[in-house]
Amino acid sequence: MRKSRGFEGELIIEIPKVATSHCEQLPLISQLFISRMGYYPKALHHYYQRPNGISQAIILYCTDGQGWIELNGSTSQVHAGEVFVLPVDVPHSYGADPQNPWSIYWLHINGALCGAAATTVMNRDDEPFRAIQVGFSDERNALFTHIAHTLLKGYSASNLLQANLALPHYLSSFIAPEYFGSQKASASDASPTERAISYMQANLSSSLSLDNIARSVNLSVSFFSRKFKKDTGYAPIEYFNYLRIQKACQLLHFSTWRINEVASAIGIDDPFYFSRLFKQQMGLSPVHYRKNKGIDRQ
Repeated sequence: MRKSRGFEGELIIEIPKVATSHCEQLPLISQLFISRMGYYPKALHHYYQRPNGISQAIILYCTDGQGWIELNGSTSQVHAGEVFVLPVDVPHSYGADPQNPWSIYWLHINGALCGAAATTVMNRDDEPFRAIQVGFSDERNALFTHIAHTLLKGYSASNLLQANLALPHYLSSFIAPEYFGSQKASASDASPTERAISYMQANLSSSLSLDNIARSVNLSVSFFSRKFKKDTGYAPIEYFNYLRIQKACQLLHFSTWRINEVASAIGIDDPFYFSRLFKQQMGLSPVHYRKNKGIDRQ
């Protein structure tokens, strides 16, 4: 026995075509919006097949039990605490485990950015076919409930905006689960990249080297550099300099320190180098940055 719906306690919200067309006309959400969403608890016999795929990305977030997804001829298991995003226009099927059926939150997302959203959530170029462990979060589930309750009130422009502007925040709970609820990482289980960033933040007044930072997380320079760049998109020293200039901006805003004192506070002894670095990042010199904010003291 297989079925696509009809589970006790289920929630299904079908967004009518007139409302999705309205979403396409609202600039703030026209690139990414919800077309269907729901929740299936203990979905015994759940099964769905789309031989030609679908022109939307589908988010499946499992909170209990387990299930499976078949994509491109390969089958992946999905367990509690994992998310999988089915890409646009790819044939697929999926279903609940018969002995331990999953409970899933699901959304269909549309718009020009739905493919990019799917890729970003999965974020596994080297391992494209497996569910991503994101754990459990009351905040994530509360966001889903907020979106659903907003849409259940009707499809006015304000409701569509409120629900769909919350969608990127919901997606971010899968992209960076460590910032959400029970997933917030303690110092002991933080990743090397997170520990390195904490080390940088604690040493903004120092002139750190790449070797200093790598040693702080007990990794070789080469391995650490590759991992940090993969995790953040930046080289470690480049990232550290962004943090230092960010701190310099705060000091220029909220202190009356001279420019060379601000530079020294972020570990740069040469005020001319500081000015060049600041202008490279912010597009104007520290003096003009401060002047534009109404504080003009050198």
